[in-house]
Amino acid sequence: MTQRKLKSRKEDARTVAQYCSVCKKTFDMPVVEEADNQEVIWLKCPGCNGYLPHMLNQDEIEGGDEGDGDAGAETRADIAIEDLYTENAREYSEADRYEVGEVIYHRSWNDYGKVIAKETLPGNRKTIVVHFVNQGKIKLLEGTA
Repeated sequence: MTQRKLKSRKEDARTVAQYCSVCKKTFDMPVVEEADNQEVIWLKCPGCNGYLPHMLNQDEIEGGDEGDGDAGAETRADIAIEDLYTENAREYSEADRYEVGEVIYHRSWNDYGKVIAKETLPGNRKTIVVHFVNQGKIKLLEGTA
């Protein structure tokens, strides 16, 4: 579990445009907390007052004042947006099924990725391993109806 810390005074007015899957709208959401590892910030939706994680891309991490901006760079360096055919990307939905090599778009993270593996978890739950441009390698649920 990643520990989070309260935002610094410098970030009091900072907002990030983010899509809320509850409200089904994009808002400028205020930053309310920041993780110690600087890879995720927490936003508060002004519509439903829910909290959403926002995964920072490498440029946002390097732009920070504290910490080592190179953390995790190796996992992100081997895929670039230019390497993906984003015009044919499918929007991710945990109800859908995907094939290895398929390009998907994760709306909540505003990130594109390529399916690199499929796995079956206990209870016959299916997951896909997706290498995202900004998020790196992430396991996502697949085919949950």
